[in-house]
Amino acid sequence: MNRALSLLLVLVAASGWAEVKIANPGLADHETLTYIETIGKNSHPYAVTLTLTGEGSLSRYEYRSVGPDLVSVYRLDPVTLISLSSETLTRAADATVKRTATYEDLKPKAESSDLVITDMGSLPVVLRGFPWGQVNAAKLIYLGNLNFGGGGFSVELRVTGQETVTAAGRSWVCWHATTGLGGALSLVMAKTDWWFAAEGTHPLVKTSGPIGGPGSPVRTLVLQSDQVTADSGSTTRPPR
Repeated sequence: MNRALSLLLVLVAASGWAEVKIANPGLADHETLTYIETIGKNSHPYAVTLTLTGEGSLSRYEYRSVGPDLVSVYRLDPVTLISLSSETLTRAADATVKRTATYEDLKPKAESSDLVITDMGSLPVVLRGFPWGQVNAAKLIYLGNLNFGGGGFSVELRVTGQETVTAAGRSWVCWHATTGLGGALSLVMAKTDWWFAAEGTHPLVKTSGPIGGPGSPVRTLVLQSDQVTADSGSTTRPPR
């Protein structure tokens, strides 16, 4: 990470909201992660990139994912990792749908156990900045949502501990967490499992969960390779 961004992290870390703090864990200027995505019985490559763009107050992390049916771009605050804008392109048999969103005038009313987000698509990056080992549960507050009686709905996140996952030719010690709707809705909506590396910048190693409501197929991502480009050059972390 460049020195200017490192200084920005230090200056801003002391300010902010009163909820569970998400903080940049030291993400590189550019990173590429490749996965195998399995939905039902079908598997195919799935790639994501994370790139630091812009300077100063205009700097953003651009999180881009590319699959056979979905291309998405999320632009994240480099300190809090909250998504500030997004573009998604979905290809279906009967239509191609492009959606864009910009998140402005954010006014979270958060408690100490709340984790504020603007969308679910950026969660694989947001949770890399989660205070792993310090917080075991949080309620995700989805800003701007008008469903469920006019208030923002919440998703519960629970950390179940550390587990070892085999992926990308090596064994990873990971934090295992689950996310899912709370209350009565938890009885009809299955949870999603997440495994983030316990060391380094906590890349997502594996995730598995339903792609929709009850009866929908399960989607699983398993890491195949990870490559980081820093200011000093490009390095590929070999299997250990």
